[in-house]
Amino acid sequence: MNIETKDMQLSPKNYREFFKEIAEECEVHPDLVDELVRFFYNEVRKNIESLDHTRIRLPNLGTFITRKGRLDRAIKRHKDMLGNLEKRTFKGYNKHVPIKEKLELMEKAADRISQEIINKKNWKDEHR
Repeated sequence: MNIETKDMQLSPKNYREFFKEIAEECEVHPDLVDELVRFFYNEVRKNIESLDHTRIRLPNLGTFITRKGRLDRAIKRHKDMLGNLEKRTFKGYNKHVPIKEKLELMEKAADRISQEIINKKNWKDEHR
């Protein structure tokens, strides 16, 4: 490590600081750039939360991967919530249904991740 770079401090920029520069470069209003970025990341977030895929690759941004440990903790938490709800009342059943649907999605995603891990392990064993 160079002494000059050691003394230099890195300060991360907020993404909103780039809106004005990008707007000037594209010759549009900064609010349009803001709305476009928000729309893009909302769509990315929806796709990640839907748990249809375990990996989502975005060009020039990288790959977003569902983490198995976090998914397992979320499954455990949702199972605990289901156990605590009283299903005999309408209010309790009304809360029970969306949690159960989300739990089923999470369990399917966990199965997909487990299958990917098994496939990866088998491929590594074959190619040694």
